Amino acid sequence: MAEKILVPVDGSETMERTVKFACNLVKSLGGTLTLIHVVVLPASNMPIDAARFEEAGKSVLETAQKLVEENGCKADTILEMGIGNAGHKIVEVAQAQGFTLIVIHARGHSKFATLLMGSVCDAVAHNSPCPVLIVRP
Repeated sequence: MAEKILVPVDGSETMERTVKFACNLVKSLGGTLTLIHVVVLPASNMPIDAARFEEAGKSVLETAQKLVEENGCKADTILEMGIGNAGHKIVEVAQAQGFTLIVIHARGHSKFATLLMGSVCDAVAHNSPCPVLIVRP
């Protein structure tokens, strides 16, 4: 069964383990791998330098792409911009592009931080149109 796997990446230390896991899945199941990074812009009336945020997002994707290559795979990349919880944009892309699996890591926020900003992993797991595989740190 060939999978169309979407892997959200964020530049964290846990990202490396998640990318490696996803590469191993693609090698064993076949299919394609796509990395996605969502640049979360601040919800503010003040002018922001969106280009600076976009460059940082491209850097995260480049780092993840190198990890994919080091693990003997190939991946497409998607850079999205959004406001609020990045999980909602990930779900939107997964549905629009017909992904069959999302491989995401749980970062282990404190309960207080999760209450304040919500967990990207939780938003994806609860709203995804396809199965979600959560890689624990």
